[in-house]
Amino acid sequence: MEKQNLLIFLPSGSASYALGQAYVSKLQTLLTQDYEVTCLHSLDRSTLAVLDDYDVIHVFTLWHRSVLHLLHKAYSLHIPVVITPLGDLQPWVYAQHRHSYDWLRWKKVIAKASAVQVCGKLEEHSFQQLHLNARKVLIKNPILTSMVTFESVAQATQRLYRKVIDSNVRFSITEEIYALLCGTIQIGIDDFMLRDHEQCNKLCQQWAKLTNEQWRMILIYATDEHVDDYLSLGLERLNISKPELNVHDIDRYPLPWKYPEDDLPSDTLIPHSILVRSKLSENVDKNEVGERKLVIELINLHHESENGRVPLRHLANVYMTLRFTPMDEDRVADILKAMGLADFTQKVTKKLQKTLRLPDGYAINMRH
Repeated sequence: MEKQNLLIFLPSGSASYALGQAYVSKLQTLLTQDYEVTCLHSLDRSTLAVLDDYDVIHVFTLWHRSVLHLLHKAYSLHIPVVITPLGDLQPWVYAQHRHSYDWLRWKKVIAKASAVQVCGKLEEHSFQQLHLNARKVLIKNPILTSMVTFESVAQATQRLYRKVIDSNVRFSITEEIYALLCGTIQIGIDDFMLRDHEQCNKLCQQWAKLTNEQWRMILIYATDEHVDDYLSLGLERLNISKPELNVHDIDRYPLPWKYPEDDLPSDTLIPHSILVRSKLSENVDKNEVGERKLVIELINLHHESENGRVPLRHLANVYMTLRFTPMDEDRVADILKAMGLADFTQKVTKKLQKTLRLPDGYAINMRH
């Protein structure tokens, strides 16, 4: 299995440097079997310039300006970050910084961490009282207690890295990987596209080049977006075997939002607005079955986009309605304009063409 890149950062000017150095040096040695480990004690521009090469970053101690710079840069690149405060969030230390100029910035970077590792029960209790980040894990420091070994701590740390990486896959999806996923989903929901032999050959070549880690990332992402069944059917139609991986058994932190799991409703409205329901009744005749279905889906999609996030599955639902449901395109355009959804429909259509490769002949033209 390919090694992942890990950056360990312990600033030499931190108050807990001596304790951290003894911990980090031993941990680094044990982690090199499975990770390409880089351990730094200072920060410069060259490090920040290549920061996106790392799969996970582990920061030891807080309250050092270089840590603040590193975390801000890491978050801008969506790199999973683990923070081990080494006692820097204990009440007597925390109180010294609570009224500092940078306090709000520190609160934000701690809250955004993929996980916070505490090293003892007292530190765990103190950290919980701060309510800064619910993603905390207790991994004891073998320098401070004989109850654990460095080997067991290294194993627990590796499990933590695996958890934060798997919990942040949506931020690791590159444009190329996303296009591969969407192209295969299109094959899964639209078998007519199997006639595009050039596209199918391109997809097959790209799948063949994927690493195990990329496969894992895609399968997790597809499950989160509720398109794993469409992806599986697309892979089957392309005669591509996927790795055996039960995503639901993977230990991950919960998503910060909850997607609806079912298909996008096409016969009932999600918004409870009387005005929306009244305008729908006024503008759509009872015999306009296909038109009504698409308009309801777009109303519901618009509601989702304004009140949260839209799962990829729901975009695929709209694709299928446009491709396979008979309707009068000009009539649909008139209805959507009357509903005030012309601009939104234009954006959705462009997204469907860019991601799921909706053929031009099935796109709703709102400009006529």
